[in-house]
Amino acid sequence: MKLVILLCLCGLISTQAGVVKEGNECTGVTINGVYYDAETLREGLDRPYLLAVDYSTNNLYFSYNVKENEDFFKSARLNLNTKEFHNIEDISNGFAQTVDQVTHDVYIGGSDGIYKYNFGENKAELIGEKGSNIWSLYFKDVLYYSVFPAQFLYILEDGQGRRFVDLEDTKVDQFVIDNQDDIFFSNATGLFSQKKGTKDAVLYLESPVLRSLTTDKNGNAYACLQDGIYTIKKSSTSLEKVLEVDDAFGLAFDVDNNIVYSDATRLVRLKVNKHKKC
Repeated sequence: MKLVILLCLCGLISTQAGVVKEGNECTGVTINGVYYDAETLREGLDRPYLLAVDYSTNNLYFSYNVKENEDFFKSARLNLNTKEFHNIEDISNGFAQTVDQVTHDVYIGGSDGIYKYNFGENKAELIGEKGSNIWSLYFKDVLYYSVFPAQFLYILEDGQGRRFVDLEDTKVDQFVIDNQDDIFFSNATGLFSQKKGTKDAVLYLESPVLRSLTTDKNGNAYACLQDGIYTIKKSSTSLEKVLEVDDAFGLAFDVDNNIVYSDATRLVRLKVNKHKKC
């Protein structure tokens, strides 16, 4: 991987970050002058993680830890319209979720392979990497995934995996592709971008505590760090804080492009409220 460093890593831009308001019924956040109600979707969860929304049903898919004093995750779904909640039971250690927004197929990675989830039947079918511990999943045109502990990136086609050549020698923790075919990925050394079809990587941030990468409904890239939600600014090769969150874990966007995030115990959605002046 050829590395080009374009940014002095002196700090993150956070001039327009959302701040939680206290009192006067303003308990939500204001972002860029717009007020958002903070809606708690579900609480009492242990580290809800790797969020993904199916825009056809507005169902949120995520994983959370289910064993005290031990890391053992379960995948679940939450209808963002009705708040109906279901655990997805037939995947061992369900951990990673992604959605094909064209076909609306849902894919889930567990400790024994990659599954395709049938929403109507609440059933999952093993489709690839049998016996492998899936670390991450992402769908755009094809299904990308990494396997723990090696964490190299693969593409699944016709049930068979092959190494993703753009990053064939690079370990990958989180991974997305934006609306301009720019790849964003993280690993222990940093957060990087790389134009799809090339091997030239640009460093955005060195050794971040990065929990999630995602795109909004328009394909713009965002990062979830431990201290909050950031938009990725390609023009300045920087991150700009959108929302401060104490111990943030996951990030997604719903069918109306509202932010859905998780902290260590809750799932929260931010919804525009044009009637409040806070």
